[in-house]
Order: sequence, then structure tokens, then C-alpha cells
Amino acid sequence: MTEQENRLNRLEIKSSHQESQINDLSEMVSDQWKLIERLGGILKKADARLESLENNSSDSLTEIQDEKPPHY
Repeated sequence: MTEQENRLNRLEIKSSHQESQINDLSEMVSDQWKLIERLGGILKKADARLESLENNSSDSLTEIQDEKPPHY
């Protein structure tokens, strides 16, 4: 093999490895994006639940404050 053929061969090998790494990284990014979306959904549900609990808590507190004590 000539020097140019060797050089071309090395470049093709490097290109092949880089392509493989790019595919691996792309798959990792895709998996992480799916996880981010799933966690975002979980966070929205938790936020809604917390807001609901806070609203119920403030309603209960108002009712308790309006009640007269039993000894009154």
C-alpha cells in the first residue's frame, strides 16, 4: 500500500468510529429527552396535587377559624 492509501484507510477508520460515537450520543440524547419529558409530567402532577392540598387546607383553616369553641 502506498502512503496515500494508508492515510485514506486511517481516515476511513476514524470516520467510522466517529459515526458510531455520534449514533451512540444521539441515542443517549433521545433517551434523556424522553426521561426529561416523563419527569416534567410527574412534576406537573405533583404541583397540581400540592396546589389542591393547599387549597383544601386553607378552606379547612377558614372553617376552623369561624367555629366557636365548645365552651363559648
